[in-house]
Amino acid sequence: MRHRHRLSGKLILLFLLLGLLIALTVKTGFRYAFQDEFSHFAAPHLLEYFDHLRNEIGHPPERAAAKALAERLDLHITLLSAEGGWSTDGEATDPAGIEFHPHRLKDGREIEIGRDDHRFVVRLVEQGHILLLSTDNLARSGRLPLIAGLTILAILAIIALSYHLVHRLFRPIETIRQGVARFGAGELDHRIRVDRRDELGELAKSINTMADEIEQMLEGKRQLLLAISHELRSPLTRARVNAELLDESEPRQRIIDDLRQLEIELSELLETERLGSQHARLDLQPVSPASLIEAVVERHFPGIELTRIQDGDAMPMDLDAVRIRLMIRNLLDNALRHTPAGAEPPVIESRRDQHHWAFTVEDHGAGIAAEHLRHLSEPFYRADKARQRETGGYGWDSISAG
Repeated sequence: MRHRHRLSGKLILLFLLLGLLIALTVKTGFRYAFQDEFSHFAAPHLLEYFDHLRNEIGHPPERAAAKALAERLDLHITLLSAEGGWSTDGEATDPAGIEFHPHRLKDGREIEIGRDDHRFVVRLVEQGHILLLSTDNLARSGRLPLIAGLTILAILAIIALSYHLVHRLFRPIETIRQGVARFGAGELDHRIRVDRRDELGELAKSINTMADEIEQMLEGKRQLLLAISHELRSPLTRARVNAELLDESEPRQRIIDDLRQLEIELSELLETERLGSQHARLDLQPVSPASLIEAVVERHFPGIELTRIQDGDAMPMDLDAVRIRLMIRNLLDNALRHTPAGAEPPVIESRRDQHHWAFTVEDHGAGIAAEHLRHLSEPFYRADKARQRETGGYGWDSISAG
């Protein structure tokens, strides 16, 4: 069975991809369109700020001033000199693993800016002293993992909410699919219920309208067939009466036999259409399947050789006798018609248990091609396009036994 992908899942994936592309586009645009201008206008202010910090610490740097500045601005300050290293928190920053980039102030002095894995570092060199100014270590302080975790949770919540909203938005598609499947199975009285005023609601209404029109068309076809069949009864009856008045002869008997055959076919056609109507109710009566089989064989196939396999079908059960007799006759008639001369006779198998009855007829003919199987319940359909009487009658509709 081929796996079916949900449309809502595809839309969520599409939204994520679009969001990623938009973020990359915005990032690239800001990087190339605004980076130079930002550096041109903002860099001098930042450099002046670092120059102000250096002046506040003093020349040469004073530890008390550095510690006060670090507490006020939440900075980490390290002083390196020939006498050793000192830092505001007791952990001196090691500049060996940091790559610095020089920047020149407007008065010609130079500072260096670099970064390690978690913070930015500014290095100032003057009069044998090295001053390192750095931001707080976010990873060490615990804020970075917290912010990252909350960001991931927020993204997952947004994705879950988006999936729920999209799934709810396209939920009627599954209802419409199930309704169309029921239409395809022949349940033309089913209607799709979608209480929406958008495109999906309009689609459901259109499908319901189509089902109404198809149902009306099929009912009109049925009524036309019944009307034609009824209209043919009167001329056939008059023709048979007139034929009975003719002198005894072989042509007279052939005419009477043909008229009798037409009357039988019309009667069975009317009965088949009546039973196929959606308003026809089952007339369930306790009857044994064996008696129905015997009655059909004795009336319609006297003297025909048949192989019977019957097990427990003498027990009565609730059946619609008219429908079952018509089904048995059609199956036997088709089996005998398509059994070639000299072949083994058709096999009737009837098995009954406590709750079910199974009836099958097997012949030894050529069989029916696969492309014709789905049309077997259509009236007047024949696999043989020549449509000769020997290859079939008016067809037989699907019959429920109850």
